[in-house]
Amino acid sequence: MKSDLRPPNPNPSGTNAARGFEKVFLRLVKSGPERRAIEAGQVDAVLDPASGTAVLLPEAQRALIGRKARFRHLAGLASDWFWEQDEFYRLVSHTGTASGSSGIFDESIIGKTLWDLPFVSMGEADWQAHRRLLEWRAAVRDLELRCTDRAGEVRWVSINGEPTFDERDQFKGYRGTMRDITLRKQSEALAQKPLRLACDTLDALAVQVCVLDAAGTVIIANKPAGAFAAGSRSIGAVVREGVNYLEVCDKARGSERVDGVAIAAGIRQVIAGDSPLFHHEYVCNAPARRCRFNLTVTAFSGDGAARVVVARENVTERKRVERVPGDGATRAVVSRGNVAGHLSAEGEPVANSLLAALPRKDYRRLRAGLEPVALTYGEVLYEPGDPIQHVYFPNNCVVSLLETLEEHEALEVGLVGREGMVGIPLALGTDVSSVRALVQGSGTAMRMESAHFLKAFKQCLPLQRELYRYANTKLSQARQSAACNRFHGVEARLARWLLMTRDRMGMDDFRLTHELLGSMLGVLRGAVTKAAGALQQRKLISYSRGNIRILDGNGLEAAACRCYQIAGSIHS
Repeated sequence: MKSDLRPPNPNPSGTNAARGFEKVFLRLVKSGPERRAIEAGQVDAVLDPASGTAVLLPEAQRALIGRKARFRHLAGLASDWFWEQDEFYRLVSHTGTASGSSGIFDESIIGKTLWDLPFVSMGEADWQAHRRLLEWRAAVRDLELRCTDRAGEVRWVSINGEPTFDERDQFKGYRGTMRDITLRKQSEALAQKPLRLACDTLDALAVQVCVLDAAGTVIIANKPAGAFAAGSRSIGAVVREGVNYLEVCDKARGSERVDGVAIAAGIRQVIAGDSPLFHHEYVCNAPARRCRFNLTVTAFSGDGAARVVVARENVTERKRVERVPGDGATRAVVSRGNVAGHLSAEGEPVANSLLAALPRKDYRRLRAGLEPVALTYGEVLYEPGDPIQHVYFPNNCVVSLLETLEEHEALEVGLVGREGMVGIPLALGTDVSSVRALVQGSGTAMRMESAHFLKAFKQCLPLQRELYRYANTKLSQARQSAACNRFHGVEARLARWLLMTRDRMGMDDFRLTHELLGSMLGVLRGAVTKAAGALQQRKLISYSRGNIRILDGNGLEAAACRCYQIAGSIHS
């Protein structure tokens, strides 16, 4: 008969104890076979039917005590201390190879809880959280505590434990082990010195900087980032260690939704190695006012693990003082991140020019059918002959419209960015695409189902006017591009096309392959390579493995043909 129940007397010994058990057995055991089984050692305990108490035989009790002693001995060998607590979390015993000799603990800790002892690494909130875990009867794993020993030296211990219960599943306390981890902590502190220097350097910067791991979790954030986060309700308020920045961006709502989607998409591209750099300019709510920020994401892998650095600079004042000439006066520069002067119903900047041009009441009705989406480089929205199921209003991405020929060659006939809409044939009475719509630059757009768009288009005269005006502009640009491709050199046309892409994406860095550039310009790959090399040699751009960066915007404008000024710039 197997029993794991506690004996009524945990320490029976000697003749008197044996005689006491004989009286119990004579009262409880009546038959001869049962007594013979007891004498043969085949029975561990006898159950009293009146009280329900299990009475262990002396041999079984001695075996149980022996097992406990062996457990304590092995636990002591495997750790510095073995300890036990009662149901009120008070220490009732502690034994082990280091017990009493380490200068950390002695018999004075008996009857005290861990939070009664002089551990200085835990505050009141930490102990409250620990007590909640104990009340839930959760196991304790690697609880690291700091204290001072009798010699005044700082010591660290690591505690592991689990709850104990009696035969009726009544909680009886905790038991576990404790190890001295002082040497390990000292080694970790020495290893952290270079990292601490790097963190101090980051803290001294005015730019808000944080480092994300491959999952998008913040592992380092400098003080400027933390200071902004303390008083902000925007996306920047989550820049603190342990927070997954990608999840927060994905869950952004309201006016931050578009920027959140764009930032998350850009960071994922850099983490995956699809792009070495991501740049995004946006507006958000700072503690005292609305601010404009430049956000840059770059990749590095110093220890072999993927990491990205997110740097955010407040450019509000710089944008305010920047000026460009115009008609004998000066006007503020319009940021390429959002369209200034066009506000949504909540007063937030609307990135797409067509949507921003609508009266507030019309935009508010249209907004119910819009949803933000992330468009990635190389994604095909339509093929020739495909039904147009959605229209897209780009925010900071670029979509090329390509005419495909029988030989499967493609030639660009249009470029759509934040100035327009992809799916314009719907507004002209055609629900089938005649071109391939290819995403040239990753970013975000506002998408609307075709049925919803057609209904809104019929009911909204301002939307009709804007789309008809835009369609006419695209026809003019197509005529200008045809003339440009016929009479202007490849280098000037490439400069024009790069400037047009920059204007529509709102950034100076984007990804383009030689094959794609050839399709855009209607030339062979070798001509693209030669033209890009010439612009790079003049230090107007940098170009490597499909990644292009505009280094000198003014110089690139000087290198471009006049077609950029006539039809290429969305600001003209």
